[in-house]
Amino acid sequence: MMSWLRTGALGAAGGGLAHWAGFPSDWLLGSMLAVTVAVLLGVRVALPRRLMPPIQACLGVAVGLRLDLHLPGPASLLVSVAGLLLCLATQMPLGQYLLHRLGWSRQEAAMGASPGALSVMAALATQLDNPIRVILSQTVRVIALVATVSTAMVLEWVPLAATPASQTLSAVASLALVILAWGSGELLARFRVPASHILSGVFVAGACAAWLGEPALPVDGLIPVSMVLLGALVGSRLRPLPAREMATLLAAGLLVSLSSSLVSLLWAGLVGWWLGLPVFQVWLAYAPGAVEAMIYLALVTGLEPSWVIFHHVLRIVFLGMMAGWLMRRAGVDAPNTKTG
Repeated sequence: MMSWLRTGALGAAGGGLAHWAGFPSDWLLGSMLAVTVAVLLGVRVALPRRLMPPIQACLGVAVGLRLDLHLPGPASLLVSVAGLLLCLATQMPLGQYLLHRLGWSRQEAAMGASPGALSVMAALATQLDNPIRVILSQTVRVIALVATVSTAMVLEWVPLAATPASQTLSAVASLALVILAWGSGELLARFRVPASHILSGVFVAGACAAWLGEPALPVDGLIPVSMVLLGALVGSRLRPLPAREMATLLAAGLLVSLSSSLVSLLWAGLVGWWLGLPVFQVWLAYAPGAVEAMIYLALVTGLEPSWVIFHHVLRIVFLGMMAGWLMRRAGVDAPNTKTG
Protein backbone atom coordinates (compact mmCIF):
# COMPACT_ATOMS: atom_id res chain seq x y z
CA MET A 1 0.00 0.00 0.00
CA MET A 2 2.83 2.43 0.84
CA SER A 3 4.43 1.85 -2.57
CA TRP A 4 1.08 2.64 -4.23
CA LEU A 5 0.76 5.91 -2.30
CA ARG A 6 4.40 6.78 -3.00
CA THR A 7 3.97 6.13 -6.71
CA GLY A 8 0.77 8.17 -6.88
CA ALA A 9 2.39 11.09 -5.04
CA LEU A 10 5.43 11.04 -7.34
CA GLY A 11 3.18 10.95 -10.40
CA ALA A 12 1.05 13.84 -9.15
CA ALA A 13 4.14 15.93 -8.36
CA GLY A 14 5.68 15.26 -11.77
CA GLY A 15 2.44 15.93 -13.63
CA GLY A 16 1.82 19.13 -11.69
CA LEU A 17 5.33 20.40 -12.39
CA ALA A 18 5.01 19.61 -16.11
CA HIS A 19 1.63 21.36 -16.19
CA TRP A 20 3.10 24.44 -14.53
CA ALA A 21 5.97 24.46 -17.05
CA GLY A 22 3.59 24.13 -20.02
CA PHE A 23 4.99 20.77 -21.15
CA PRO A 24 3.05 18.94 -23.92
CA SER A 25 0.76 16.15 -22.66
CA ASP A 26 1.79 17.54 -19.27
CA TRP A 27 0.02 15.33 -16.74
CA LEU A 28 0.81 12.09 -18.57
CA LEU A 29 4.45 12.73 -19.48
CA GLY A 30 5.30 14.56 -16.25
CA SER A 31 3.94 11.73 -14.13
CA MET A 32 5.69 9.09 -16.22
CA LEU A 33 9.00 10.96 -16.10
CA ALA A 34 8.87 11.45 -12.32
CA VAL A 35 8.16 7.78 -11.66
CA THR A 36 10.80 6.72 -14.20
CA VAL A 37 13.40 8.83 -12.40
CA ALA A 38 12.39 7.14 -9.17
CA VAL A 39 12.94 3.75 -10.83
CA LEU A 40 16.42 4.86 -11.96
CA LEU A 41 17.22 5.95 -8.41
CA GLY A 42 16.18 2.56 -7.03
CA VAL A 43 12.99 3.74 -5.33
CA ARG A 44 10.35 1.03 -5.04
CA VAL A 45 7.30 2.05 -7.05
CA ALA A 46 4.19 0.11 -8.09
CA LEU A 47 0.53 0.51 -8.92
CA PRO A 48 -2.15 -2.19 -9.28
CA ARG A 49 -2.80 -3.19 -12.89
CA ARG A 50 -6.55 -3.26 -12.23
CA LEU A 51 -6.49 0.54 -12.45
CA MET A 52 -6.04 0.28 -16.22
CA PRO A 53 -9.71 -0.34 -17.23
CA PRO A 54 -11.11 2.75 -15.42
CA ILE A 55 -8.18 4.83 -16.72
CA GLN A 56 -8.94 3.70 -20.27
CA ALA A 57 -12.63 4.47 -19.76
CA CYS A 58 -11.76 8.01 -18.63
CA LEU A 59 -9.52 8.45 -21.66
CA GLY A 60 -12.25 7.27 -24.03
CA VAL A 61 -14.82 9.58 -22.43
CA ALA A 62 -12.48 12.58 -22.74
CA VAL A 63 -11.94 11.87 -26.45
CA GLY A 64 -15.58 11.10 -27.25
CA LEU A 65 -16.87 14.31 -25.67
CA ARG A 66 -14.84 16.31 -28.20
CA LEU A 67 -16.83 14.90 -31.10
CA ASP A 68 -18.82 17.45 -33.10
CA LEU A 69 -21.09 16.22 -35.89
CA HIS A 70 -21.58 19.61 -37.56
CA LEU A 71 -19.61 18.61 -40.65
CA PRO A 72 -19.51 19.50 -44.37
CA GLY A 73 -21.36 17.58 -47.07
CA PRO A 74 -21.10 13.77 -47.25
CA ALA A 75 -19.19 13.79 -50.57
CA SER A 76 -16.40 16.01 -49.23
CA LEU A 77 -16.35 14.11 -45.94
CA LEU A 78 -16.07 10.78 -47.77
CA VAL A 79 -13.07 12.03 -49.76
CA SER A 80 -11.34 13.42 -46.67
CA VAL A 81 -11.92 10.25 -44.62
CA ALA A 82 -10.63 8.14 -47.51
CA GLY A 83 -7.54 10.37 -47.57
CA LEU A 84 -7.09 9.87 -43.81
CA LEU A 85 -7.29 6.08 -44.13
CA LEU A 86 -4.82 6.11 -47.03
CA CYS A 87 -2.54 8.32 -44.97
CA LEU A 88 -2.64 5.86 -42.05
CA ALA A 89 -2.14 2.94 -44.42
CA THR A 90 1.05 4.64 -45.66
CA GLN A 91 2.37 5.91 -42.32
CA MET A 92 2.11 2.71 -40.30
CA PRO A 93 3.94 0.27 -42.64
CA LEU A 94 6.66 2.87 -43.32
CA GLY A 95 7.18 3.56 -39.61
CA GLN A 96 7.20 -0.14 -38.74
CA TYR A 97 9.71 -0.83 -41.50
CA LEU A 98 12.06 1.91 -40.28
CA LEU A 99 11.88 0.78 -36.65
CA HIS A 100 12.28 -2.87 -37.54
CA ARG A 101 15.39 -1.98 -39.55
CA LEU A 102 16.74 -0.27 -36.43
CA GLY A 103 16.44 -3.54 -34.49
CA TRP A 104 13.08 -3.09 -32.80
CA SER A 105 10.95 -6.16 -32.22
CA ARG A 106 7.77 -6.53 -34.27
CA GLN A 107 5.65 -5.80 -31.20
CA GLU A 108 7.55 -2.60 -30.38
CA ALA A 109 7.58 -1.43 -33.99
CA ALA A 110 3.82 -2.02 -34.34
CA MET A 111 3.03 0.39 -31.46
CA GLY A 112 5.99 2.73 -31.76
CA ALA A 113 5.06 3.54 -35.38
CA SER A 114 1.44 4.33 -34.53
CA PRO A 115 0.75 7.84 -35.88
CA GLY A 116 -1.02 9.22 -32.85
CA ALA A 117 -2.95 8.31 -29.71
CA LEU A 118 -0.09 8.61 -27.20
CA SER A 119 -2.30 7.76 -24.23
CA VAL A 120 -3.84 4.79 -26.02
CA MET A 121 -0.45 3.40 -27.06
CA ALA A 122 0.97 4.04 -23.59
CA ALA A 123 -1.87 1.99 -22.13
CA LEU A 124 -1.40 -0.80 -24.67
CA ALA A 125 2.38 -0.76 -24.22
CA THR A 126 1.93 -2.10 -20.69
CA GLN A 127 1.46 -5.47 -22.45
CA LEU A 128 5.19 -5.44 -23.20
CA ASP A 129 7.90 -6.44 -20.73
CA ASN A 130 9.58 -3.02 -21.05
CA PRO A 131 7.53 -0.37 -22.90
CA ILE A 132 10.25 2.30 -22.86
CA ARG A 133 10.91 2.15 -26.62
CA VAL A 134 7.26 2.69 -27.46
CA ILE A 135 6.86 5.48 -24.89
CA LEU A 136 9.97 7.36 -26.01
CA SER A 137 9.05 7.11 -29.69
CA GLN A 138 5.53 8.37 -29.05
CA THR A 139 6.76 11.10 -26.68
CA VAL A 140 9.27 12.46 -29.20
CA ARG A 141 6.53 12.52 -31.84
CA VAL A 142 4.22 14.57 -29.60
CA ILE A 143 6.97 17.02 -28.63
CA ALA A 144 8.00 17.50 -32.27
CA LEU A 145 4.42 18.20 -33.37
CA VAL A 146 3.73 20.56 -30.47
CA ALA A 147 6.95 22.42 -31.33
CA THR A 148 5.70 22.77 -34.91
CA VAL A 149 2.37 24.15 -33.71
CA SER A 150 4.10 26.53 -31.30
CA THR A 151 6.33 27.81 -34.12
CA ALA A 152 3.29 28.43 -36.32
CA MET A 153 1.66 30.38 -33.49
CA VAL A 154 4.74 32.47 -32.61
CA LEU A 155 5.56 33.34 -36.23
CA GLU A 156 1.88 34.11 -36.95
CA TRP A 157 1.84 31.94 -40.07
CA VAL A 158 -1.95 31.67 -39.79
CA PRO A 159 -4.57 34.23 -38.67
CA LEU A 160 -6.21 33.69 -35.29
CA ALA A 161 -9.92 33.61 -34.50
CA ALA A 162 -11.89 33.79 -31.26
CA THR A 163 -11.82 30.55 -29.24
CA PRO A 164 -15.36 29.23 -28.58
CA ALA A 165 -16.27 28.17 -25.08
CA SER A 166 -16.86 24.49 -24.30
CA GLN A 167 -19.54 23.11 -22.01
CA THR A 168 -18.22 21.34 -18.90
CA LEU A 169 -20.20 18.43 -17.51
CA SER A 170 -20.99 18.09 -13.85
CA ALA A 171 -19.17 15.63 -11.63
CA VAL A 172 -22.23 13.38 -11.51
CA ALA A 173 -22.65 13.32 -15.29
CA SER A 174 -18.93 12.74 -15.88
CA LEU A 175 -18.81 9.91 -13.36
CA ALA A 176 -21.93 8.35 -14.88
CA LEU A 177 -20.31 8.35 -18.33
CA VAL A 178 -17.13 6.75 -16.96
CA ILE A 179 -19.08 4.04 -15.14
CA LEU A 180 -21.17 3.32 -18.24
CA ALA A 181 -18.03 3.23 -20.38
CA TRP A 182 -16.30 0.90 -17.89
CA GLY A 183 -19.30 -1.45 -17.79
CA SER A 184 -19.60 -1.49 -21.58
CA GLY A 185 -15.87 -2.08 -21.84
CA GLU A 186 -16.10 -5.08 -19.53
CA LEU A 187 -18.77 -6.53 -21.81
CA LEU A 188 -16.68 -5.91 -24.93
CA ALA A 189 -13.64 -7.41 -23.23
CA ARG A 190 -15.52 -10.70 -22.85
CA PHE A 191 -15.60 -10.84 -26.65
CA ARG A 192 -11.87 -10.03 -26.75
CA VAL A 193 -12.38 -6.63 -28.39
CA PRO A 194 -9.00 -4.80 -28.25
CA ALA A 195 -8.85 -1.56 -26.25
CA SER A 196 -12.44 -2.25 -25.28
CA HIS A 197 -12.71 0.30 -22.46
CA ILE A 198 -11.23 3.08 -24.61
CA LEU A 199 -13.59 2.34 -27.49
CA SER A 200 -16.64 2.08 -25.25
CA GLY A 201 -15.72 5.42 -23.66
CA VAL A 202 -15.44 7.08 -27.07
CA PHE A 203 -18.79 5.74 -28.24
CA VAL A 204 -20.65 6.46 -24.99
CA ALA A 205 -19.28 10.00 -24.68
CA GLY A 206 -19.70 10.60 -28.42
CA ALA A 207 -23.39 9.76 -28.10
CA CYS A 208 -23.60 12.18 -25.16
CA ALA A 209 -21.95 14.95 -27.21
CA ALA A 210 -24.38 14.28 -30.07
CA TRP A 211 -27.33 14.49 -27.66
CA LEU A 212 -26.01 17.77 -26.20
CA GLY A 213 -25.55 19.14 -29.71
CA GLU A 214 -22.02 20.42 -29.05
CA PRO A 215 -18.63 19.16 -27.82
CA ALA A 216 -18.09 19.14 -24.07
CA LEU A 217 -15.45 18.58 -21.42
CA PRO A 218 -15.60 16.21 -18.42
CA VAL A 219 -15.58 17.67 -14.93
CA ASP A 220 -12.37 19.49 -14.02
CA GLY A 221 -9.79 17.09 -12.61
CA LEU A 222 -10.95 13.91 -14.32
CA ILE A 223 -8.43 14.09 -17.16
CA PRO A 224 -5.43 15.14 -15.01
CA VAL A 225 -6.07 12.41 -12.42
CA SER A 226 -6.48 9.68 -15.03
CA MET A 227 -3.40 10.84 -16.95
CA VAL A 228 -1.31 11.00 -13.76
CA LEU A 229 -2.32 7.43 -12.89
CA LEU A 230 -1.61 6.21 -16.42
CA GLY A 231 1.80 7.90 -16.48
CA ALA A 232 2.69 6.49 -13.06
CA LEU A 233 1.52 3.01 -14.06
CA VAL A 234 3.60 3.05 -17.24
CA GLY A 235 6.61 4.63 -15.55
CA SER A 236 6.63 2.00 -12.81
CA ARG A 237 7.08 -0.70 -15.46
CA LEU A 238 10.07 0.86 -17.23
CA ARG A 239 13.60 -0.46 -16.85
CA PRO A 240 16.71 1.77 -17.11
CA LEU A 241 18.74 1.69 -20.33
CA PRO A 242 22.32 2.82 -21.10
CA ALA A 243 22.70 6.45 -22.20
CA ARG A 244 23.80 5.47 -25.70
CA GLU A 245 20.71 3.34 -26.23
CA MET A 246 18.49 6.15 -24.92
CA ALA A 247 20.02 8.53 -27.48
CA THR A 248 19.40 5.96 -30.21
CA LEU A 249 15.75 5.68 -29.17
CA LEU A 250 15.31 9.45 -29.28
CA ALA A 251 16.79 9.54 -32.78
CA ALA A 252 14.43 6.74 -33.84
CA GLY A 253 11.48 8.72 -32.50
CA LEU A 254 12.51 11.77 -34.51
CA LEU A 255 12.92 9.65 -37.65
CA VAL A 256 9.43 8.17 -37.35
CA SER A 257 7.94 11.57 -36.51
CA LEU A 258 9.52 13.14 -39.58
CA SER A 259 8.43 10.33 -41.90
CA SER A 260 4.84 10.36 -40.55
CA SER A 261 4.60 14.15 -40.82
CA LEU A 262 5.86 14.17 -44.41
CA VAL A 263 3.41 11.43 -45.38
CA SER A 264 0.51 13.34 -43.78
CA LEU A 265 1.62 16.51 -45.59
CA LEU A 266 1.65 14.65 -48.92
CA TRP A 267 -1.89 13.30 -48.48
CA ALA A 268 -3.08 16.65 -47.10
CA GLY A 269 -1.80 18.34 -50.25
CA LEU A 270 -3.63 15.89 -52.50
CA VAL A 271 -6.92 16.02 -50.57
CA GLY A 272 -6.71 19.80 -50.17
CA TRP A 273 -6.17 20.22 -53.90
CA TRP A 274 -9.08 17.87 -54.71
CA LEU A 275 -11.53 19.55 -52.32
CA GLY A 276 -10.25 23.09 -52.69
CA LEU A 277 -9.35 23.33 -49.00
CA PRO A 278 -6.30 24.96 -47.37
CA VAL A 279 -3.49 22.40 -47.12
CA PHE A 280 -2.74 23.52 -43.55
CA GLN A 281 -6.32 22.77 -42.51
CA VAL A 282 -6.16 19.26 -43.95
CA TRP A 283 -2.74 18.68 -42.39
CA LEU A 284 -4.16 19.63 -38.98
CA ALA A 285 -6.72 16.85 -39.46
CA TYR A 286 -4.16 14.32 -40.77
CA ALA A 287 -1.23 15.23 -38.46
CA PRO A 288 0.15 12.13 -36.70
CA GLY A 289 -1.03 12.91 -33.19
CA ALA A 290 -0.69 15.75 -30.65
CA VAL A 291 -4.48 15.92 -30.86
CA GLU A 292 -4.80 18.62 -28.19
CA ALA A 293 -2.34 20.91 -29.99
CA MET A 294 -3.91 20.34 -33.41
CA ILE A 295 -7.44 20.90 -32.13
CA TYR A 296 -6.33 24.04 -30.29
CA LEU A 297 -4.72 25.45 -33.44
CA ALA A 298 -7.85 24.62 -35.45
CA LEU A 299 -9.95 26.46 -32.87
CA VAL A 300 -7.84 29.61 -32.66
CA THR A 301 -7.41 29.86 -36.44
CA GLY A 302 -11.04 29.10 -37.25
CA LEU A 303 -9.98 26.40 -39.75
CA GLU A 304 -13.11 24.22 -39.40
CA PRO A 305 -12.38 22.92 -35.86
CA SER A 306 -15.29 20.45 -35.99
CA TRP A 307 -13.85 18.95 -39.16
CA VAL A 308 -10.38 18.64 -37.61
CA ILE A 309 -11.73 17.19 -34.36
CA PHE A 310 -13.82 14.62 -36.24
CA HIS A 311 -10.80 13.31 -38.12
CA HIS A 312 -8.65 13.08 -34.98
CA VAL A 313 -11.35 11.23 -33.05
CA LEU A 314 -11.83 8.91 -36.03
CA ARG A 315 -8.09 8.25 -36.16
CA ILE A 316 -7.92 7.43 -32.43
CA VAL A 317 -10.90 5.08 -32.72
CA PHE A 318 -9.36 3.41 -35.77
CA LEU A 319 -5.96 3.02 -34.06
CA GLY A 320 -7.65 1.57 -30.99
CA MET A 321 -9.51 -0.96 -33.13
CA MET A 322 -6.31 -1.74 -35.04
CA ALA A 323 -4.25 -2.21 -31.88
CA GLY A 324 -5.35 -5.77 -31.24
CA TRP A 325 -4.75 -6.78 -34.85
CA LEU A 326 -1.31 -5.14 -34.85
CA MET A 327 -0.36 -6.94 -31.65
CA ARG A 328 -1.53 -10.32 -32.98
CA ARG A 329 0.27 -9.70 -36.28
CA ALA A 330 3.39 -8.87 -34.29
CA GLY A 331 3.21 -12.22 -32.52
CA VAL A 332 1.45 -11.54 -29.21
CA ASP A 333 -2.13 -11.87 -28.01
CA ALA A 334 -4.49 -8.91 -28.06
CA PRO A 335 -4.25 -6.89 -24.85
CA ASN A 336 -6.59 -7.98 -22.12
CA THR A 337 -7.99 -4.79 -20.72
CA LYS A 338 -8.56 -6.40 -17.36
CA THR A 339 -4.80 -6.63 -16.96
CA GLY A 340 -3.89 -3.55 -18.97
